Amino acid sequence: MKIEDIALTLVPNLTNQATAHLLELFGSAEAIYATAESELISRGQLRADIAKNIAAGYGLKQAQRELERCQSSGVAIIASTDKQYPHRLKFCADYPHIIYMVGNGWLPNSSSLLAIVGEKDNISAYGNKMLTKLIEQIAELMPEVVIVGMIDSYTDFAALRIAMLYGLQVIAISSTPLNKLSKSEHLHFAAEVLAAGGAIVSEVGTASALRVNSYSADQRIVAGLCDGVAVVEYGAIPDVAKFADSYGRTLCALPGRATDTMSWGTNRMIASSMAHLVYSGRDIVRLLDSDL
Repeated sequence: MKIEDIALTLVPNLTNQATAHLLELFGSAEAIYATAESELISRGQLRADIAKNIAAGYGLKQAQRELERCQSSGVAIIASTDKQYPHRLKFCADYPHIIYMVGNGWLPNSSSLLAIVGEKDNISAYGNKMLTKLIEQIAELMPEVVIVGMIDSYTDFAALRIAMLYGLQVIAISSTPLNKLSKSEHLHFAAEVLAAGGAIVSEVGTASALRVNSYSADQRIVAGLCDGVAVVEYGAIPDVAKFADSYGRTLCALPGRATDTMSWGTNRMIASSMAHLVYSGRDIVRLLDSDL
């Protein structure tokens, strides 16, 4: 990872897809910054204002400060050109060039990753009961699987906690800058994740000048990291399911009563054949591992 890698993420209006195109074309962030403005426009097919910013070295000073902040906070910066970058995520057309991570840096490249997700703000008694049942069975049948979820989602957060109780490793996706977790409501949970050998990943840098993530963007990272996504309950079809579907991930959902508004989304996903219907952790494991 070079300073130029961080700087690219700071260039106004430069999308993830455009960044990926430039990296494929020129080979590295260093080479992109060394390219003439005219060539960035002609070969790189960039807008004039974006090419001008890159040619002028936009973001390089801010990137140096960002690197220093991360180093002092123990936050790893991983570029898509690094060996440590999650290989599943890189196969997504809109992968972020830079991710930030604390904890077990190789965990996102484990053999099996499963996201267990649900409603952001609540979980029903039924959903909570099934969440525990699913994870208990998954832990017994596939103890090597890594569970992924968003810290800022009530259901995902519950799934991550239950997974750790059953001895599974977890990756928590944070929309809070990782150097500020110590000042957030998730301080104790973050410490538990790291103590258990897990990892915390974010697309958000340490300074407000960096791109601000959103809940939908977090769902994109979750879907991109994983082999499969299991939706416990949702009142609508969530973005994480749409991303998983577009990325060709295994997508499954737990059915609920037709009158239950918190199951409308999962029922709709099943009815439209967007997601596999699952009743148990065994069903999920079979979808992920055809040998079982």
